[in-house]
Amino acid sequence: MSTTPIALHAVNQQLQHYFAAHPQAGEGLVTVLEDSLSLPRLLPLLQALLADADSLQTVATRSYVHGNGFVKVVLLDEHGYKLRLHIWFAGSACEENIHDHRWSFASHVLVGTLNSEIWVDDAQGQVLPEFRYAAATANSAAGKQAVGHCRLSLQQHCQYGAGSSYVMPKLVLHRIINPGQHLVATVMVSAPTEQGDTRLIPIQEELNPQVDMPRLSAEALAPLLRRFINECQSQAWSGLQAA
Repeated sequence: MSTTPIALHAVNQQLQHYFAAHPQAGEGLVTVLEDSLSLPRLLPLLQALLADADSLQTVATRSYVHGNGFVKVVLLDEHGYKLRLHIWFAGSACEENIHDHRWSFASHVLVGTLNSEIWVDDAQGQVLPEFRYAAATANSAAGKQAVGHCRLSLQQHCQYGAGSSYVMPKLVLHRIINPGQHLVATVMVSAPTEQGDTRLIPIQEELNPQVDMPRLSAEALAPLLRRFINECQSQAWSGLQAA
């Protein structure tokens, strides 16, 4: 039986159509995000989700407050790909661990400015501890294993403002840095996961990355979504007054 929230059925159909023809994230996926999941379109979807108790519960059971400092809301997860809303509330400064993914993804910035870094293996680079991360399965929790050290160098710093989008290929080492002064949020779609594990590299030796976070209840997720909606609407109203 489908667990897709009613308000997201049309988006889910678009994503199914895209991935039936394209195994990886690309510009066509960016178009879906920008056309169907821009902030003015997403907020009514979230309001509909809040009004649907069963769908809210379904989404909550796969969502959590990420160890890297953001709220991860998994809106769709039925056909291999995932549709996720990431929210960094003001006051939540964070620096992610450097990591890659077994899947490509497309991301659209809804509000604020997203700061990211691209890192590369470099024999002359900074020495950092490395872990291998295995995602949770039906039979086991997520886990990590220390595998020694690697050498990495920062290749690029990127800034993406509200309304912009980008595609991240699989296996690219990256991380998000959020100064925490303002609300930042993105909506992203990841391509179906491929086999293998993920590199996880703390930027500091003493950090022990958290990889198995407790899922949210519907009662815990609802006020986070309401806060996000209210803050987005408040910013839009302030912008209209300033204009």
